[in-house]
Amino acid sequence: MTKIQLVKTYLKILAAIVSVAVLWLGYSFVLFHRDEDLRCDTATVTGKISPETFVKLRGCLARSLEPKKTFVITSEGGDNFAALALGILIHRHNWDVEIVDYCASACANFIFPAGKTKYLNRHSMLLFHGGPYQENLLEMAKMFKPVESMSEAPAEPVTLGQVDKENTFSTTPTKSIAYKELHKFLSIPDASTPVDIVVALRKASDQFYQDLGINPLLSTYGQLGAYEPTYRSYKYGGFIYGLDSLRRFGIGNIELKEGEWHPVPHPAFPEVYEVTYP
Repeated sequence: MTKIQLVKTYLKILAAIVSVAVLWLGYSFVLFHRDEDLRCDTATVTGKISPETFVKLRGCLARSLEPKKTFVITSEGGDNFAALALGILIHRHNWDVEIVDYCASACANFIFPAGKTKYLNRHSMLLFHGGPYQENLLEMAKMFKPVESMSEAPAEPVTLGQVDKENTFSTTPTKSIAYKELHKFLSIPDASTPVDIVVALRKASDQFYQDLGINPLLSTYGQLGAYEPTYRSYKYGGFIYGLDSLRRFGIGNIELKEGEWHPVPHPAFPEVYEVTYP
């Protein structure tokens, strides 16, 4: 064998070794992250809940083998379906939930009630301002007419409703991979119309509240009856309940981390009103 042939042989062997090493490192990286999910005992969310939030945390929520698991959150709300899917996983896999600062809208509707034990800090604010059965939600969905071509579709995201004061309805021209995975998790067909979306949200949330033993009026009671004029004034970011009202809705296992709970308005929602149920 000539010297050139010998070098070529060595290079081929080296290339094969490098390829095996790269494959092993990649496999080890995957195993490490899978093992990381198994060891996950804390999931933390700060800010708006999105489909990407669900995709990021679902492995940890569903696969953790830790005996004590806590979902820690400060959130103004966000995507209803993402919050609902997270709530389903939290309930299904026995996670506790701790509200650090504030938990509003979709967070209050679906994250907080799902906790095995629900922790409130002294000044944690739990704020509601509408949900799947909000009276005008279906009306807003009907305002989006079916389109026959891409040229008729909106070029930018569109949101209807009073932002930060009630449950709004949004549509976007492009659907992310995370959005599609979220809807697949909740068994919502890709071709769903806006009205179909609201109906699907109601159906999924009905099952969720039934599984938890919670009255589904939780998210909208403060918009009904004697409270409706206050809600319709749109002067408030939403409404809060006392502990007794929350318990009458069916939300149990609430623990106060500092022995007391005195929720205070947050700069994101400076004006709120208190609602008593029933």
